[in-house]
Amino acid sequence: MKKTILLCIVLCMAAITLNSVPYTTIGQLRAPDAYVLPHKSAEFTFINYLRRDQSSFTDNKNYQYYPMGMINIGLFDRLGLAAWGGDKLGFVDLKLKVLEETSSIPQVAIGVDNLFSPIREDATELIQGQDYWSNPDKEAYEKNSLYVCATKATVLRNLTGLKLLETFITVGIGTNKFKGQVEIAKRFEGIFGSITVKPHKDISITFENDGFNLNAGATYSYKNFGFKASYVGIEEQENNRIGVAISYLFDKFADKRRRETLQINTGRGNLDTELVNSELNGKEINSNTDLLEELKKLKEQREQAQKVLDDLRNQLKEIEESEN
Repeated sequence: MKKTILLCIVLCMAAITLNSVPYTTIGQLRAPDAYVLPHKSAEFTFINYLRRDQSSFTDNKNYQYYPMGMINIGLFDRLGLAAWGGDKLGFVDLKLKVLEETSSIPQVAIGVDNLFSPIREDATELIQGQDYWSNPDKEAYEKNSLYVCATKATVLRNLTGLKLLETFITVGIGTNKFKGQVEIAKRFEGIFGSITVKPHKDISITFENDGFNLNAGATYSYKNFGFKASYVGIEEQENNRIGVAISYLFDKFADKRRRETLQINTGRGNLDTELVNSELNGKEINSNTDLLEELKKLKEQREQAQKVLDDLRNQLKEIEESEN
């Protein structure tokens, strides 16, 4: 265990020496969610980030390219630790799961983003000529941004022609970077939220208000790899950002693999729960056939148990007769 914790610290410190970016995969896009990686697993992400500098909004319409990097580690199935690098600065994000998700209640987490960030808690106080003043993402780097959020998974049936639609909804509130300055986000006063839908087990689509802007993105998963494209800053027409990322989840030593599909309580018992989870995992289910097979197996098990009981009765009867 000591070696594992030491390795995590070394990886995080290595990432801090890179640089950092306001583009997160702890949540689906920028807004955090309440989930953490399994114990002893790590996710490595490389991001291609395109934006225009604040000084070039009117003079230069060309996007500038910024390579970014992130390491996200899961500890004890309760703690998330991420280190960021890019844009000539670095910081660490921490997240603690405080309530486990069930079929009826959401998962809840508290966290702090941008630990060790060089940008003050209120980036609007920066004046022209100071470091990072011209960075259009400076509000996203505001240090010590505290938050609490709740995430709930659910399944919608027979919606828009889809047999099942797995959905994740997150709502939270935070300080500093979660309090936006643009028109729509400013009205929420630190409240953020997102909705992610999965029309296919390997494809997810996300829409969110991260507290200071509106964003949209999509992710395709293949085994332990993830490929993500996002359109960030929808409300800021003069500087819409574009992100394209690739990630790899290293879970060879993890106690469990990816987050297991939450059991969905539809009010029709365990059999329906099993069918829902099988369908979400991409298995074709013929409910009538499976039900008959299940009943057949139960009947066979009952017959075997009855046979054993009959044999025991006969043996007891023989013992009683021999004693008499």
